[in-house]
Parts: sequence; structure tokens; C-alpha cells
Amino acid sequence: MVHWADYMAEKIIRERGDKEEYVVESGITPSGYVHIGNFREFFTAYIVGHALRDRGKRVRHIHMWDDYDRFRKVPKNVPAEWKEHLTKPVREVPDPWGCHDSYAEHFMEKFEEEVKKLGIEVDFLYASELYKSGEYAEEIKTALAKRDEIKAVLDKYRERAKQPPLEDDWQPVMVYCPKCRKEAEFISWDGEWKVAYRCPHCGSEGETDIREGNVKLRWRVDWPMRWAHFKVDFEPAGKDHLAAGSSYDTGKEISEKVFGWPAPMTLMYEFVGIKGQKGKMSGSKGNVILLSDLYEVLEPGIIRFIYAKARPNKELKIDLGLGLLNLYDEFDKVERIYFGLEQAKNPEEEEELKRTYELSMPKVPERLVAQAPFRFLVTLVQMPHLDEDGIIRALQEQGHVPEKLTEEDIARIKLRIRLARNWVEKYAPDNVKFSLLEEAPGLDLKPEIREAMRELADWIEAHEKFTVDELNNAIFDVAKKRGIPSKEWFKALYNLFIGKDRGPRLAPFLASLDREFVLKRLRMEA
Repeated sequence: MVHWADYMAEKIIRERGDKEEYVVESGITPSGYVHIGNFREFFTAYIVGHALRDRGKRVRHIHMWDDYDRFRKVPKNVPAEWKEHLTKPVREVPDPWGCHDSYAEHFMEKFEEEVKKLGIEVDFLYASELYKSGEYAEEIKTALAKRDEIKAVLDKYRERAKQPPLEDDWQPVMVYCPKCRKEAEFISWDGEWKVAYRCPHCGSEGETDIREGNVKLRWRVDWPMRWAHFKVDFEPAGKDHLAAGSSYDTGKEISEKVFGWPAPMTLMYEFVGIKGQKGKMSGSKGNVILLSDLYEVLEPGIIRFIYAKARPNKELKIDLGLGLLNLYDEFDKVERIYFGLEQAKNPEEEEELKRTYELSMPKVPERLVAQAPFRFLVTLVQMPHLDEDGIIRALQEQGHVPEKLTEEDIARIKLRIRLARNWVEKYAPDNVKFSLLEEAPGLDLKPEIREAMRELADWIEAHEKFTVDELNNAIFDVAKKRGIPSKEWFKALYNLFIGKDRGPRLAPFLASLDREFVLKRLRMEA
């Protein structure tokens, strides 16, 4: 197997049998923004499904929105008065920002829009709708009937963890009050469809029919019930859910003993973070990076590539600083290897990189679409005299993109221009940012440095056309001839053009500037 997703797909086929359709699942409670850490579960389920499809299998990817979970606490970014909605289903809590029908929808809709851009096929399902439609009614009855078996499983693991057993009156379900919609007290079950309740919030009491959707399974029972209901074959999980005695272990026994379905195969995924950011991301704390934040600086294929190339059990740190430039270089190299324009170190690595690229692309292009080097674009977008078309011309003149460009090529280049502008504005460190000096600065330069500048100007004037490498050689030659140390020479040139001791790669930078401007500046003319 050349990729971890292929290995997992083969394992699923081997252990679950050759089936007409395989079901993979991911799921999130929309209690806050769905961040790039949550996305790892979603993408891990998707990419294993992708590998199954590549083997000619039919795959259904279910993403379960647990929007019928209780609203447990008021996040920092939500008004304090929202505490009046505590214990209601998150789908029925009003949207504090007033732009959606509910608190849960505010977060679900954003994530669904973000995922569309990645070209991922998925069935978004909503727990609130499934409960209210009565789809889970039979399973709720089963759980109530086998309440003692479920409690015995949970208590066994609680004992191993040195925790006290569940209370004698514990039930596998909770009840939402039909009137005020907050969590009510379970009183009794009649053995069929009716559950008696009492609400401590509004004082109402009575019976509710399980099929009406006011009775919900508790989390440790809901998860395994879902596996059985949708015949799930694979679902990744975070290490907290896969720790000994945690929800996967209890779910496995409940799924098999109570609902008669073998627990799905799983894969542990590690946390995702941003390089330099401390602590775990949390939607309720608000310290999150969303997919839409990544879309501001990364192509969709590169976002998929970040997750596809990293084994799920390895912690993933995404670098939005200078490391992002290396990420673009890495992706572009892998893309060239895929299209046979470059080679990897050995055949094994080449096979793995090609497969990673395939799994990273919503649809693999038929040819290599023009790659505008992101590192160079970071320089070009800071040139005040270059608009979008000027940047494309500069890329063509320096041989970074072909002279003849298709609409597809131009669209990709323009996308990267926009992403590079965003990166410079939001994440670039100060030593990468610069602005061109409109007036020649009054520099106190040694005579030999001024002389070298004039000779470089003469060389540029004498060469109507030249490559970046030829200009680079000329820059070094005029300094070497006079024994000027490279560090001193480059410092003078950077200060002449941008007023800083360091800056972008000099030869491509000067080649991108207006010719007459460069000649005047090197000759220290006003």
C-alpha cells in the first residue's frame, strides 16, 4: 500500500467483507464554529471513502450533525442572557447574531459552504430531524427495554476507571419538555411508546410519545445506535474517544449486544493546530482557525494535500507564516512529479507522492495547469506599478508561466495572486513586507559601490532582453570586480530601492521593476 487511506480501505474490505455499499461516517455537535481540527475527522472519513471508490466500491459518506444535543454552556462570544436557553437542543436555541434560524444553523451552514469548495460528496444528516421524524423510535424502545444491559456495560468501564456506578434510576434517554423545550425529568416508560416526564423549568408534566421526537438517547447510547441504524463500516475518532474505557469501547459493546451491529472500524486522529498557537482549539472558546481562513491563503487542493499527506495519528501543525511558502513549493513539486515533469528521489517515493496528489484533488486535471510560484508572487503583489495583468506579464517574461495561457491557466494564476495579497496582508512577517521608495534615498555610499551601481545600470541598458540568471550574474560580477563583499553590496541595493537591509530575491525583484525606474535609481538620479 502506498498511502494510509489505501491501507485502511483494503483493511475494511478484508474485515467487513465485499459489500455492495460501504458507509463511512463523521459527526460534529454544532456548538461553536467547526474549525480545522474538527475537519480532520471529516476529511479522514472522506479520504478512506475515496480510496474505497477507487477500488470500484460504492460509498456513502454520512456526516451527522448532532444538532439535537443540549446547549450546555454559553460561550464567551455569546451574550450572557443566552443562559436562559441552557439545556434546549442547540437546533432550537436562537441565533445570537440574528442571521440564521438557530444557533446550530449558524455554524452548520458555514461549514457546509466551506466543504463545497473542496468538491467532497457527503450526505449531511441532522439528528434533530431524525429524532423528530420518528426514525429512531424503534431503537429508543430497544434501548429502554435493554436499559439494564446498557447500564451494566457502562458500569463495567466506570469500575475499571475507579468511578462510582451510575445511579439506580439512570436511564439511557433524556426528555425535552414539549412546552418549554428544556431538559425535563424522566419519570417512567410504559413499555410501549409513552414516556412520563416532569419539567423543573416550566412546571409542566405529562406523557410524550417517543415517535414525536421529544425523547433522545444519551450520547454513549446514541453513537452506537447510529452505527447500527446506518450500517456504518468506518468512522475515525479523536484520541479522547479512543482512550481505554471511553465512548468507543462502551459503544462497541452496546452496538453489538444491544443493537446487533458490529462496531465500525476506526482510525485515531490527532489534534490539528496552528504553528505558534498554544493550547487546543475550541469553537466555544473562540480561538479557532476555520477552513474559510485557510481559503484566504491556500488553494483548495493544497488544503486537501495538508491533510492527505499527514498520517492521522500524527499531530498536525499548520504554518501560516513563512512555512506557507515552503508548503506551496512542496505541493508544486509533487504536482510536477505527478505529471512527469520532475522525478522523486526513488520509485517508491514517487508512487506515494503521486497517490497523495490524486487523493488531494477533487478532480485530477488532465494536464499541469500553470503554476505561478507563490514565493515570487509575494514579491510581485507588493509592486505598486503592477496590476493583475502586469503580474502575469512579469511571470511570463521571467519564464515562470507559459507565453500562451488558457482560461484555466489564467484563472489559477489570478487565484494565487489574490491568495498572495491576502497572505502579505494577514500573515507575512515584517521582514517579508516592503514598499518601493518613490524618491531616491540620500545614502552615504562608498565610491566603489556607486561605481558598481552605474556599471550595473549600463549592463541593463545594453541588454534589451535578459534572463533572471544573467541579471543575477551581472549583479555579482560588478561587485566582485571591485572586491565589494556580497553582504555590503546587497544591503546597499536593498536600501536604495526599499529602504531596508534585506528584501526579496534581488535579481527577480529588479527584473520585475520598470526598466527606466531601475536605471535612474541605480544612477542615483532624481
